This record gives sequence, C-alpha cells and structure tokens, in this order.
Amino acid sequence: MKLYAIDQVSISSVKADTLRPGEPFEVSDAFGKELLERLPHAVSDQPPKGKAEPRPKNKMEAPPANKADPLDHDGNGRKGGAKKAE
Repeated sequence: MKLYAIDQVSISSVKADTLRPGEPFEVSDAFGKELLERLPHAVSDQPPKGKAEPRPKNKMEAPPANKADPLDHDGNGRKGGAKKAE
C-alpha cells in the first residue's frame, strides 16, 4: 500500500530518518491500515494536493546602463583602483 506523510513523522520500520510532509512510502496492506487508524493526522493514502506556491519574482528594476559602480574609482569597470585626479 502506498501512503503519504501529511506531517513530519518518524516510523522506524519504514525509514530510519524522519518522513517529511508529502513524502510517499510503501508498506504492507495490513500495516498501512494500522497506520491510517493510529496516525490519521500524520499519514494519508491520498497524494498531496499540490506543491507549494512558487517564490515571488523579483520586482526590483535593473540599474540603468549608464550608472557606474560606486567602488570603481578609476573607471575601468572593476572595483577598486586609485581615484581619478581632478
């Protein structure tokens, strides 16, 4: 029987490490029924509904092409260097 962890749960006979939410695992039918009865809050026979929402996109605008790096003192496109004599 294929089951899914709803919440973080530790079932040592299934996996040595903790099962993470949404992680599928296989057990015998008898053991699966027992797990569903004993841990209905942590185990389900239904797959998770969906993945988490994607990260929001960065809305920050790119700097204009004519803006110089404040650490580029000598104007060669690299940081550092001596300041230009005025």
